[in-house]
Amino acid sequence: VGGVGKTTIMKHVHNRLLKEDKFKKLIWATVSQDFDVRRLQNDIASQLEKTLSDDKNTTIRAGELLEMLRKQGTFLLILDDVWSSFSFEDVGILEPTTDNGCKLVLTTRSAKVVREMDCKKVQVPYLLTDEAMQLFLSKVGQDMLPNPNLESIMKDVVCECGGLPLALKVLG
Repeated sequence: VGGVGKTTIMKHVHNRLLKEDKFKKLIWATVSQDFDVRRLQNDIASQLEKTLSDDKNTTIRAGELLEMLRKQGTFLLILDDVWSSFSFEDVGILEPTTDNGCKLVLTTRSAKVVREMDCKKVQVPYLLTDEAMQLFLSKVGQDMLPNPNLESIMKDVVCECGGLPLALKVLG
């Protein structure tokens, strides 16, 4: 579901890992609904501080990117906002194994994408009512709570948001 906090959670994970030495390189790429192999290849290469050839053949570019990733040693690649499945090999993404120490995480709204890309599914839960109210109040302001007329309205708003953090933040 959109707005449940997938990207926000991954930003926290990314920022926390920046402080650790677990991976030699952290790579973040936003895939988006209008997936483009060349753009994704360029995004990954630029974070490796490299450039790919301008060759129109994405297979050649995939080979170049694969070699760049192999030379990195351990890395974490976060692919955010994946809407449809694609082949890691076609892009040039090194397949993570226990031997190479590389990890790949993707965020998606689609269980089908998770299955097709042979990934482990970790579902982000909705906020509980109390958590949702706390988040909403943090945006609206705690000073609104003593007003009994507003309290009922706020509870209705929080209920309508269905535990989605993004909706609570925007409406707050």
